[in-house]
Amino acid sequence: MVNRKLIIARIILTVLTVTAVAAIFYNSSLSAVESTEQSSPLTDMINGWFSSVHIPIVIDETVVRKLAHFTEYAVLGALLTTTVHLYTQKRGRTLLFALPIGALIAVIDELIQLFSAGRSCEVRDMVIDFSGILFATLIVTLIISLLEKRTPKKQLKEG
Repeated sequence: MVNRKLIIARIILTVLTVTAVAAIFYNSSLSAVESTEQSSPLTDMINGWFSSVHIPIVIDETVVRKLAHFTEYAVLGALLTTTVHLYTQKRGRTLLFALPIGALIAVIDELIQLFSAGRSCEVRDMVIDFSGILFATLIVTLIISLLEKRTPKKQLKEG
């Protein structure tokens, strides 16, 4: 029998992971104009901060967008990896499922942009997205590994 805490953790993380995917897909459904309206203020804020601390750097909006891709996918990767691990309970299986699912989400995300006004499907963005997934998956897997070494095996079992 699966313990109650594990069931609750699975439900919460599944909802968070699905919510993250929905937010990513929603952002991809925005037109180019709407997307720019989101990223321009952030670019201005970052450049304003650099200026205020007398750092002679100006960040281009493209850099902000690519960092946003990596970051949102790193968050998704952490959620996805943790969620999958709660179901599989084995690191090898976690990687076997989390990485291809993350890659599939990145591909679907870019394909959605084909139907958004002024947007395009970019292989480069798929690579950036998957890099975020891979980065977070490796970090979370390392943390899981360290925690499992410190936790008696009895506590990790579902029953």
